[in-house]
Amino acid sequence: MTNYKPYIPESLSELMDFVVPMIGEAPKFQDETGYFPGQNIDTEFYALIEGFGRVCDKIGEDRYAKATDIVARMKAIFLEAEDENDPKTMQGIYLIHELIDLIDEVRAQRVASKLKDDDGRVTGD
Repeated sequence: MTNYKPYIPESLSELMDFVVPMIGEAPKFQDETGYFPGQNIDTEFYALIEGFGRVCDKIGEDRYAKATDIVARMKAIFLEAEDENDPKTMQGIYLIHELIDLIDEVRAQRVASKLKDDDGRVTGD
């Protein structure tokens, strides 16, 4: 399949659902099931950056800049990693955890502030 189109997260919870599985997909981010033969590190990191762009208004410019910096460093590290046993893979996974912490922080603040999501509920999205 040459026209693989990655899924772009639209909300903070979707972004979290996208980021967490990256831990198990590192460092190559290639689909091993056969369902997404075009999936690779470029498509996954494109989707990640686009997802953060779609929630930029919710996370703020400073956090957006921090997130995109982390994503760029992650991709560079994973491109250097040979396989999942390479120490660089663990360095990249630590950065994934930084993204998870960033998303958790924003969601917690949104709940504490009782900010409503697009559906009018207080969910952290």
